[in-house]
Amino acid sequence: MVAGMPGARPTGGRAAGRLVRLARAAAAAFICLLVVRALAGWRPASLASPSCLEGCVSAQHVPGQPAAKQKKRVGWVGHTFDARPPSGLSVLEARQVASENFGNLVWAYGAWQLVDHNATQLVPLEPPGPYTAPVEVVLLPTANMLMNASKYEAIKAYTNTVLGIAEAVTAPIVLVGVGSQVRFEDQHGGGGGGGEAAAASDFSAASTVVLHPQQVAFLRRVEQSGGLTITRRKFTAALVEGAGLAPALPLGCPSLFINHDPSLGASLKRKWEAVVAARDPKLRLAVTLPKVHKDLPPPTDLLRLLAERVLGAFPASIVVLQTADDMNTLQLLHDRHGLYLPPHRIRYFYDVESWVDGLAACCDLVWGFRIHGTMAALMAGVPGVVISRDFRIKELAEAMAVPSADILHARLDPDAFDLFDFLEGSVAGAFAGFDARRRQVARVYAREFKRLGLALHPGIAALAASTG
Repeated sequence: MVAGMPGARPTGGRAAGRLVRLARAAAAAFICLLVVRALAGWRPASLASPSCLEGCVSAQHVPGQPAAKQKKRVGWVGHTFDARPPSGLSVLEARQVASENFGNLVWAYGAWQLVDHNATQLVPLEPPGPYTAPVEVVLLPTANMLMNASKYEAIKAYTNTVLGIAEAVTAPIVLVGVGSQVRFEDQHGGGGGGGEAAAASDFSAASTVVLHPQQVAFLRRVEQSGGLTITRRKFTAALVEGAGLAPALPLGCPSLFINHDPSLGASLKRKWEAVVAARDPKLRLAVTLPKVHKDLPPPTDLLRLLAERVLGAFPASIVVLQTADDMNTLQLLHDRHGLYLPPHRIRYFYDVESWVDGLAACCDLVWGFRIHGTMAALMAGVPGVVISRDFRIKELAEAMAVPSADILHARLDPDAFDLFDFLEGSVAGAFAGFDARRRQVARVYAREFKRLGLALHPGIAALAASTG
């Protein structure tokens, strides 16, 4: 107010009145703030525990009722599955929110679902760090990171990242599903086409692989942490022991437990036998494509077999893409073998739950060259078979009792191949030991998680407790 106006108060009175008005306004604002925060779920610090402020679910304790149990904080390394990705993305767009190989999501999701999320808070440990979040255990799912030192540059950056995490944390580390990326021809000098037939695919080749010192240092740090190393199967386990480390647990991939039905294998076996018995040319077949290595000639005979004896022979078949390179393989099938697939026969999934649901709705059988494309099918209750072209796929399939055929012995003759003969002859006894193997692996997880104080997913715990 300006001095001298009608009704003006003395200067001292103006100041006192202003203070009163400010105090009233501040009180009103504070009350509004409390109301807004109450509606948003906030409570004053006196009513909130430190764990609640860190993001876990907590509630004010009510006398006479048990207090809410605090979740165990477990470090997580890798892709997170807190939210579903947006739909409608192209393959190239999906790579930005998922992975360059959509199959990687299947094993990562399997590892994410190993724990009981009602008792566990997964805390992402994201590079470049610092990795200072307090955690009691670290869950580190990884894929085919181990390889001969001569090829180390391809995995150097990732190795340094996980080694940095392992050295920074003090909690036990659970390394889940580590595998090797060693092709049959890398060890035996075979080529990309017919030369592969001369190679041998026995696991004795592990003795010729020498790991880089950084990879050995990473594995040793996991061992020293008091955690455990879970490998894909025998080949990778042999690499670990060959590096002078303690024996690993060869349990396969955690995607084995996405479906918790204790009789899943029996159901898959019945469906498999029905497919073989029917020999229906209208079979709703899903095909996963082989990886075409850029440093090798295209596998001409294999591509011709796909074009003429599989995709061309079954008009109701579809292709399930897992990488952008698979689109190049489709182009090769068109340019060299005249195969054209309309858009409705080409599919891809970059969300695991959609993948499982999609295969359950569309297909009677999955056949092809991608282990995690096959695992998505099995978890959907759809029988499938994978053809292994390297030690990684071979050892994974054998570790989980998944129907498989070694490409070197699979009789994939492009002039004579018959899918149903292949299913009967090359994959005899499909799913015979699948349920028993799942129970066996689940029991190992139950034992080791109990040792580390980790809450195992109830569905896996039920599998471990089930009987055949």
